[in-house]
Amino acid sequence: MVLGRAIRTPTHVIAHLSDPHLLADGTRLHGRIDTEAQLRAALHRVEMSGEQVDVLVLSGDLTDTADPAAYRLLRELVEPVAERLGAAVVWTGGNHDERRPLAQVLFGTDTDAPQDTATTVRGLRVIALDTAVPGRHDGGLSDAQFDWLARQLGASAAHGTILVMHHPPIVYRSPWMQLLDFREPGRLRDLLGTSDVRAILSGHLHVTSFGTLGTVPVFVAGGVSYVDDLGIPRERLMAIDGPQSWNLVEVHPDQVVGSVVPVAQHDTWPALSEQVTAYMATVPAGRRRTEFARKHSPPDVEAGQARAT
Repeated sequence: MVLGRAIRTPTHVIAHLSDPHLLADGTRLHGRIDTEAQLRAALHRVEMSGEQVDVLVLSGDLTDTADPAAYRLLRELVEPVAERLGAAVVWTGGNHDERRPLAQVLFGTDTDAPQDTATTVRGLRVIALDTAVPGRHDGGLSDAQFDWLARQLGASAAHGTILVMHHPPIVYRSPWMQLLDFREPGRLRDLLGTSDVRAILSGHLHVTSFGTLGTVPVFVAGGVSYVDDLGIPRERLMAIDGPQSWNLVEVHPDQVVGSVVPVAQHDTWPALSEQVTAYMATVPAGRRRTEFARKHSPPDVEAGQARAT
């Protein structure tokens, strides 16, 4: 049902998945998680959401061991979904990835150089930064990468820029994960300054988290493979099989909004009764906000339906 002109729709929709830790040989991650099944389930939920997805983002730890077969499997799983959605694919490496096999399989280049990319979709620029530091699990950018980013941001995009980077430039509660965080958040904050960057999309933490870098919002997608247990003391680092999720990121002209979508399918029921939806279908577009926002008692709705018929 169309609710009228007051209802806003985004200019762009991003499906943001992170940390699939894909294994291609049937081995279960940590002896527990079927990573291929988890990624298939997440991609299925993206397709079933009914959203017109413009960009499908995977923000690192694409594989668990950087096995070239896992990168090939990743493409086999992701690219057909993106094609059916008509969405661009943006991916970047994480600390469990290795640059050469990632570059060979995903980008067709034989190099150990960071795979930083800029993709523009109908005026929205998505810049992926490779924050994986060779031989280490913490994250950072080289001087050359900072310079490249500065050049990219020298000109604004029509709908602004979204940054994608595996290591989030915000503080996480775990003292263990703080040892593996992004090295120079202040330098990145200063570089972004008055640029057109509207949001940063990250992973790495295996939890859904939100913060700010200066005035730029940071959206961290919970792991597709497994999740960090937040219901325990911060000194412990424990993984759980659930609630895995991905983020639905909606870009509007004046704001960016992030919502969490569970990977698992749960039982559902109508949040609006058939009486309410039938009645609202009779209300003229110009009155729908006023009428729907007003607190009705069930007799009011029934009376309204009677008047309408």
